[in-house]
Amino acid sequence: MPAEQDIEVALRWADMDANRHVNNVEFFRILEEARARWFPTTGDGASLLASGIVVASQGLDYAMPLSYRHEPVLVGLRVTRVGTSSFTLSCRIHDASADSDDRVYAAGNVVMVAVDDEAGRSRPFTVQERSWLESLSR
Repeated sequence: MPAEQDIEVALRWADMDANRHVNNVEFFRILEEARARWFPTTGDGASLLASGIVVASQGLDYAMPLSYRHEPVLVGLRVTRVGTSSFTLSCRIHDASADSDDRVYAAGNVVMVAVDDEAGRSRPFTVQERSWLESLSR
């Protein structure tokens, strides 16, 4: 199974809803923030951000309420599939407690597609991009 990379994301007071927990819509903002930090700014994967990448689909299953707190949550991201112009990221919003149990608040998948901004359509991954993605999926 490919290794999962954890990215810390801080919660915002505005993320909380009337039920005093992080609103379901805000989970997608948390995922977006984690993905933005996950992409490298240099090396083989950096061109994906520079040339264009979009979310084609995403879905989450909510496991338990996440209450606002000062401590960040962890967003685990793992490449599970690499296609010609798209890849799938498994994602989970979680935190590890002091007793080493992993508390998962939501888990799902995000499909990302490389795009040619000028042509306005998907484009195949470059050799470098594919190499980077495949290295993460092993």
